[in-house]
Amino acid sequence: MNFAQIVRLLVRFAPYILVSAFVLAGATAYMSLNAKKQYNSHTLLNTGLISGYNIESNQGQRVDYAYTNNEIENLINLATSFETYKELSARLLADLMLAQANGQKVLIGDNLGEWYTVLEDLPLQIQKTESPEAVYERIKAIAEADKENAIYKLMHSKNPFIGLETLENLKVSREGSSDMIRMEYTSIDPYLSQKALELLTEIFMTKQKSIKEGQTDSVINFFEEATQKTLTRLQGAEDELLRFRVKNQIINYYEQTRFIAGNREELIKKYQEELRTKAAAESSLQRVNTEIQDKKSLARLQKQIAQNQGKIADYNFALMELELMNPDQTSGSDESLKGDLENKLSSLRNEMLDVTYEVMETSQTSDGVPTTNLLSQWLNSTITVEESTARIEVINQRMREYDEIYDRFAPLGSTLKRLESEIDVAEREYLENLHSFNQARLHKYNMLMSSNLKVIDKPFYPAQPEKSKAIIMLVLSFVVGLIVPSGVLIGAELMDASLKTPKNASATTKLAIAGVLPMYPKAVDKDPIDFDILDRQAMNLFLQELKVASIASSGQAKITVCSIHPAEGKSTVIEKVRDFIREFSPADLDKFEFREIPSLLNHPYVDDSLRESEIHLLVVRADRKWNEADQHALKVYKKFVGQKPLLFLNRVRTDIMEEITGEVPRKRSWIRKRIKALLS
Repeated sequence: MNFAQIVRLLVRFAPYILVSAFVLAGATAYMSLNAKKQYNSHTLLNTGLISGYNIESNQGQRVDYAYTNNEIENLINLATSFETYKELSARLLADLMLAQANGQKVLIGDNLGEWYTVLEDLPLQIQKTESPEAVYERIKAIAEADKENAIYKLMHSKNPFIGLETLENLKVSREGSSDMIRMEYTSIDPYLSQKALELLTEIFMTKQKSIKEGQTDSVINFFEEATQKTLTRLQGAEDELLRFRVKNQIINYYEQTRFIAGNREELIKKYQEELRTKAAAESSLQRVNTEIQDKKSLARLQKQIAQNQGKIADYNFALMELELMNPDQTSGSDESLKGDLENKLSSLRNEMLDVTYEVMETSQTSDGVPTTNLLSQWLNSTITVEESTARIEVINQRMREYDEIYDRFAPLGSTLKRLESEIDVAEREYLENLHSFNQARLHKYNMLMSSNLKVIDKPFYPAQPEKSKAIIMLVLSFVVGLIVPSGVLIGAELMDASLKTPKNASATTKLAIAGVLPMYPKAVDKDPIDFDILDRQAMNLFLQELKVASIASSGQAKITVCSIHPAEGKSTVIEKVRDFIREFSPADLDKFEFREIPSLLNHPYVDDSLRESEIHLLVVRADRKWNEADQHALKVYKKFVGQKPLLFLNRVRTDIMEEITGEVPRKRSWIRKRIKALLS
């Protein structure tokens, strides 16, 4: 289908197309007359997802645009969610009812009266002293009580003030490729446009903050509880260690044990020294006793000395105890006692020396050693043995005391180590949970900072209504009224499966076109097309085709006219061609003999005389489809007569006739002539 055919089709149905366009434009104009003025307001919010500052901003991280786009989509979906619109509707209703209760006329003109009419059907009385939040909670409770109350129906209706279907016209979109969100609302009242955006912004920001806090609160609560448990455990372990130290009188276990071990080592050294001193003194004393055992004076001397020996031993024992005492534990009385003991010991030694010198003054040993020297040596050895014996006894007593201390401190060390290990484990667990708790809180505040919504442009009160779009809608409706019917006509034409054109008919039936006749309207006289001239042109071409087809015939050419279905126009074709020959070519009257047979599908054709016809003409209507039955009937007929018939296409549209007859004769205006010249 070419452009010229499309134009012809549209011109043919131009009256109907124009009528549909004017009807649609008229309907649009009628509806525009009753339309209320529209007031538009908008607000701009900065999400801060890209340009905002947060705790992690200084860490040099790259911007994750996929995350940013997802967050902005989430924000837009949150702002346009059904629950958000439902809360917005309830808060708008609360605001308007409070304004009415306080005598404030916030709406304009006819909107105020219409709103008062709406309020008359609501079963809710508002007091002036009530807060907006209290009114909202009351409205919410009533709306959620059941689905049959007036408030619920009003909120879920198309009410131009607070209806959910009206509020869904709110537009929320991303401002270009930035991290800002634009909210826009158009309503029948400027106050509604401004107030709806203010309430939507408040609801939106509250919901966003609640969601962000809720995402991290569970994690924070978990780590907070874990931190508190480990802190309690740590404090319990520390308290147990404190009770253990107090009970066992431990200030610093490791320093105390180190001090005790050091003192014990020193005591062992002194013990070894005293053993060596005592052994040497006993050996010397044994030798001296051997030398002086036969001396009578020695017995007296020994008796004298023996009397004082016990005293010297007691004094030495007491003196050794005082010397081994811790310097921090001595007092002034201990120092005085020590001095007295030393004086007594010195006095006893001098006394023993004097007695010994008197007895043995002239004595000598068997070796010629003076008795004075021998007794002096014996006396010194005896004193040394006694002193060493006393010191060793004191040292042994101190060793037993240290053994008791060791026995007490040995098990305390393992218990203390276990308690300290428990404290260490509890402390590390507490610090780990505390770190995780702080990280969770840090993440929470970072999320709140990164998604902290800020209002850039506050909703404004639109003083002027939007420019009327009535003219634009009128033009668009007229254009749509032209385009839609035209598209339907072109689509129907493209989907038309009828034979329609001579070219299509020849290709479908595989027969050569011999002639065509137009489709005649009911009122031929009123049609601008001159059908007489059109018929004359068609018949002239048909006659020429018949002459060409009958060249081989020596006499009168026999022409059999047939059709597959009845009422295809066989008689009309024969009548038309005969009239044309009689009027315009009388010399050809005797050249052709026309014979009409009934429809091939409904009547038998067994007459052998059919085969004698030189020309067989198949008449087919152009406005019908060609199906398999038609093709089969034609195939059988061709076998019977032994040749292909010529095709005559009847009831062809006049705009298609031009493919065969040339320009269709019609009365055209000057404009149509110019269009015709341009298209041809």
